[in-house]
Amino acid sequence: MTPLLYELHDLARERGVEGYRRMSKSELAALLDVEPETDGRPVPPAAPAGPTEVEVTVRQRFGLVTLRGADNALSLETLERLAGVVEELAEDESVRLVALTGAGTRLFSSGADLAAVKDLGGLEVTSRGTDACSRIAAAGVPTLALLNGHAVGGAIDLALACDWRIAVQGAKLRFIHNELGYSPPWGGAARLAALLGRSTALRLFATCELLPVEEAQKIGLVDEVVGPSRLLSRAESLTTRIARADRTAVIATKRLLHQELDLSAHEQSFAALWDSRAGQATIPA
Repeated sequence: MTPLLYELHDLARERGVEGYRRMSKSELAALLDVEPETDGRPVPPAAPAGPTEVEVTVRQRFGLVTLRGADNALSLETLERLAGVVEELAEDESVRLVALTGAGTRLFSSGADLAAVKDLGGLEVTSRGTDACSRIAAAGVPTLALLNGHAVGGAIDLALACDWRIAVQGAKLRFIHNELGYSPPWGGAARLAALLGRSTALRLFATCELLPVEEAQKIGLVDEVVGPSRLLSRAESLTTRIARADRTAVIATKRLLHQELDLSAHEQSFAALWDSRAGQATIPA
């Protein structure tokens, strides 16, 4: 199985490859002479290039929103589509929970879609993405990130915009933001500090932590860790329990608990770092 992009970055850094962050995944794999591990089985076709699609289904009273694309990468348009879909589902009287997940078994999302945002100014990258995540955070019904695989960089910002997180065993959270020379793009620093406290949040970002979800559960970042076959069933079970409560009362209670965050400093920090490094590096991807 071909390594993920961040794994190729780690290998390139270890081997002293210069300019590796500006290389595509295929270029890095070829340069590093990394071959897929197939165990004699056919290699599944790669996800098509292009923007990540947002698929929506309603099942067992919860709205399931699935990212499907090359590494489930997040363009600004994908994030805005996600926000719009979450808002639409939250207005559906039959929906008691909205869950976000990724297609496949390896990645929830690889983070920002570099090809889609590399020519944009920092303020546009951060303000549009932050606004989309804030819209998801403000949705009336509870929201749940179903981490079907690894979450890298900006994907952590997205997961933190949800009320809860359930992850599959073996998945990891890659806090790659500071390693790439940026602060979190879409509100992740403020939301992580609100959830875990400033000290723990700073440690995860400053050490560029590669955090197994089992460890993330211990510190309260992930609510539950389950086997891959149980991910959707846990969302269904949670929905059933939420449905015992009055829908209007749940929405009102969430509104009382929702913490309005001033993310203007967040955006200014990212924009300044992004613009100072234009053409030299990447944001989380």
